[in-house]
Amino acid sequence: MLGSSSKAAVLLVDDEARIHYALGIFLRGAGYFVGYAENGKTGLKMFQESTWDLVITDRAMPEMDGEQLTIAVKKISPETPVVLITGRIKDDTQVELFDSVLLKPFTKEEFLGTVSRMLEKIPQH
Repeated sequence: MLGSSSKAAVLLVDDEARIHYALGIFLRGAGYFVGYAENGKTGLKMFQESTWDLVITDRAMPEMDGEQLTIAVKKISPETPVVLITGRIKDDTQVELFDSVLLKPFTKEEFLGTVSRMLEKIPQH
């Protein structure tokens, strides 16, 4: 999904429209191609249908949560980094599933820094 004007393709999976809007602005402003899914089930379908360099997901979502999505993504493409964005880590959160965890609230710089670090870890196309 890499294009000539894009650094990388990022799949953003969150059930809150305001999160899509804000993080989408940050990502597009940094030159990334951004895909949006409102839940893990839709996110997984999108992941299966296209090539994504990074997945960013919320934990609690309808249909399929972020942990279930991450397990499915890693089965398909173990090298694809997955970042969890969440308001708090619950005792039952399997943080080891994720390549990185960002706790809300976070700054634009923290967010884009995490995205950049995660993308540096993947093999080049």
